[in-house]
Parts: sequence; C-alpha cells; structure tokens
Amino acid sequence: MNPGALTGRGNNTWLLDGAEPTLIDAGVGVPEHVQAVAAALSGRALRRVVVTHGHPDHASGVPALRQRWPGLDVCRWVGAQNTDVAHAAGHAGAGWTPLVDGQQLVAGDSTLTVIHTPGHALDHICLWNAATHELYGGDMVVLGTTIMIPAGTGGGLRAYLASLERIAALAPVRIYSGHGPVIDDPLQLIADYIAHRRLRDEQVAACLRDGVTDPELMLARIYPDLSPSLKTAALATIDAHIEKLREDGL
Repeated sequence: MNPGALTGRGNNTWLLDGAEPTLIDAGVGVPEHVQAVAAALSGRALRRVVVTHGHPDHASGVPALRQRWPGLDVCRWVGAQNTDVAHAAGHAGAGWTPLVDGQQLVAGDSTLTVIHTPGHALDHICLWNAATHELYGGDMVVLGTTIMIPAGTGGGLRAYLASLERIAALAPVRIYSGHGPVIDDPLQLIADYIAHRRLRDEQVAACLRDGVTDPELMLARIYPDLSPSLKTAALATIDAHIEKLREDGL
C-alpha cells in the first residue's frame, strides 16, 4: 500500500503461517496492512518479523506491528561495520534481535537460513528455505526492472554482483521478492541482471574513454529516456559503476 517510482505497486511482505507466524519485511505501517496481517492470522499473534534490510520501505512498519503485537520478535542482520543500523533504528526503534550469516530461524512451520547479501544495502539479507529451494529475496532482484545500487550509502556494485552469484549458486526454483510478482525463473533473471551490470560497466567506461566524466552527462547518454522520478536512483547507480571501475584499476 505504498506505490511509487521506486516501490512499483508497493512493497511485498510475506506471511509464513504455522507454529511461529512470521512476517518477512515490515512494510511502512499502513493501518490496512496491519489489519490484513491480523485477519490472515485469525486472532493468533504474529510471533516474528524479519527485516531484509533497513531501508524505510522495508523497516518503518515495525512500530505499527509492535503496537499491534507488543511481544513481537523483530530480527535483522547486524554486522560490526553496519552503518545502516542507526538509520533503521530511527524508523523502527530499539530492541532488534541480531541475525548472522548462516543462522537458522523458524518461520511459520519452516526453517529458514539467513544469507547475508550486501550490495543494495550493507545489511541486506535473503532467507533461504533449503527444503523447498525457495528464497525470500528482499531487494536483490525484481521482475521487470533493475535494482538501485546506492554508492556511498551502504551500497556497492562489487558486493552486489558477488551476492547475485551467491544466491545463483543455491539454484533457487522460486524467489519471493520485496517488490513485484513472484519470480519463477530466478536463475535466468539473475543471469540477465549480471549481464545488464556488465553492459552498464562498459557504457560508463566508454563515457570515460570519450572524456565524459560528469555523471549528469553520463546519465543523459546512458539513460536517454529516463523518467525524472528515477534520476536520483540512476545517478547513484552510475556512481556505483564508477566506484567499481576505480576498484578494477580502470
């Protein structure tokens, strides 16, 4: 219930019902969303919410969920160098249950494994169901569009590409994304994402070879038909490609 240029029709939150009802991602606290979760639980308490990363569209709904279910366990990845923690806490308050890479947790009647997948955000995680080969992917991949890599604010293209390779190695049969429809051919989509990033790398490198060094001018050349509402995200992604090219010594 938060449509927009960067959220599409709005965020997805995924309710895993069962012995320990668990919501993956918190949304933005819209009352109708909290009511919909409560209706799906038919009077039973929501036990846990797992936040895939601290961006407001995924984390800022925590206070509303806690108000409805005061005993709620709120989980997220917290690393030693996670500069996003204070940012997310500003939206969701204190009292996070920290998660670590490889940790297993009960969600509904399933056991999920925490997979740390930085790139879109430093604290980004996916949740892997090894029994079904399904992945709850947060903002790793979205059908029909690409993902913003916000250089300088916790994002990093090199880390993102490594995270894509890591989830591809799991060979998921389905990805439940934080935005858009369920992804039923995830390996092809991941391959397309990697190819797209390689293309953008070459386009940015070509700009530099031609003496085009201003990201605004690169934007006009690489994204000639870009919607103005996406300009900031595209500039951040160009910065991420420049950063990667610098790391590559190019």
